[in-house]
Amino acid sequence: MVIHKPETWKIKEPRIGGIIKKIKENQWFIFETQPKKGDLKEEGLMDLKPKINKVENGGDKYFRTPPFEQLLIRIIYLNKESANGLYKDEKNNLPYEIWSISEYLLYRQSRKEETKKEIFNRLEKAAIEEGLRNKS
Repeated sequence: MVIHKPETWKIKEPRIGGIIKKIKENQWFIFETQPKKGDLKEEGLMDLKPKINKVENGGDKYFRTPPFEQLLIRIIYLNKESANGLYKDEKNNLPYEIWSISEYLLYRQSRKEETKKEIFNRLEKAAIEEGLRNKS
């Protein structure tokens, strides 16, 4: 007898390697994306260049200060436009999550108000409105 599992909603999110550059305890940290060949397999990420972002504590974010500088991290974006930094609003270019390579969550965009699916839908709508993607 075959038992079929219900279809689940899954986001195919770009994951990119990086490194922590600078830390200010419980306030912010700066990280640099360091894409590797394996990170760039997905279509639209081939032109991804190393970039530096700053993540700040505050609001409804989950934030944990990294234990030290030069920590290797895994940066998870919800779509390729935010990974490439194409949005006009800088908040949309921030990653959804940042994990250390030892599997400690350092940052998440929202804990309460918006779910992952709601943030993804907002980014997709913004990509269409800004002309980054066609309606399809």
